[in-house]
Amino acid sequence: MNAKTKKDVLSDIKIMTLFNTPMIDAVFSHKECVKELLYSLFEQHIHIRKTQTEYFVSNLHGKEARLDILVESIDHGFIDIEIQKENIEYLCKRARFYFSGMDNHVVEKGEFYEGMPDCYVIFICQKDQFKKGLPMYHIHNTVDETGERVNNGQELIIVNGEYRDESTLIGKLMHDFSCIDPNEMYSEVLKRWMKYYKEEEGGVSEMCEICEQLKEMGRIEGELIGISKGEIIGEKRGYTNDKAEGKIEKASQITINLLKRKLGSLPEYIISKIKDSDEMTLDALAFNIFDIDKEEDILKYVH
Repeated sequence: MNAKTKKDVLSDIKIMTLFNTPMIDAVFSHKECVKELLYSLFEQHIHIRKTQTEYFVSNLHGKEARLDILVESIDHGFIDIEIQKENIEYLCKRARFYFSGMDNHVVEKGEFYEGMPDCYVIFICQKDQFKKGLPMYHIHNTVDETGERVNNGQELIIVNGEYRDESTLIGKLMHDFSCIDPNEMYSEVLKRWMKYYKEEEGGVSEMCEICEQLKEMGRIEGELIGISKGEIIGEKRGYTNDKAEGKIEKASQITINLLKRKLGSLPEYIISKIKDSDEMTLDALAFNIFDIDKEEDILKYVH
């Protein structure tokens, strides 16, 4: 990152809120921040087994899903939290896509339907998607003729980011999501980590790295991370082998950086194995990073 680019990134970090992707990735990489978020949304403590930001759900036959925050809980199944800076069309159809991605990810081959875990998709939208002034909109399947709710284990929740009754948990949360200055936030947990990433040297350095990674991922995502059936999309578009190899090298470095963020550090022999990996191995690592909790898990994919 050159001096001018870094200056621009530092200026961007100063005005970021929790609706900005780099800050989402940084703050909600901490389990305590996800717990705080879920408590405000559900008004109860959610027992978390695992959590991961920027989680990819593979689909060999179609579009891959990238989930902002995926939570595996003990008492509420799987929860996908999507944070939207702008209102989007076809929000409910987008939710349907995320539900199908989670189902494909969590349901094992041969598993009975009654064993399927519940799944939630929660959109936190910066604007009031339905313009009714309500804090949240809960959407379920119902029988048209009777109005009876059908429990298929799915629940869609759309949160109104404009809601400002700060006597309520959700009102305080939406206030905090819109704060540029961490000192104005209600939540001590979110405030502490926002201050770290905006004001402390180590946090600002991490934020610069996250911004650079997201930039690189955006540049190569459609060409390499979207690998399907073992083929590099870039090669389909007529890139030379040298260019394809360059993209694999970039993807391996991004994968290494993501794993370092998750595990804290990586030994040199694993870094070397990842750098020597082919596109299929990198694809497997990217799509299964949610399940990687220790070095031994990485060795399931690299040899």
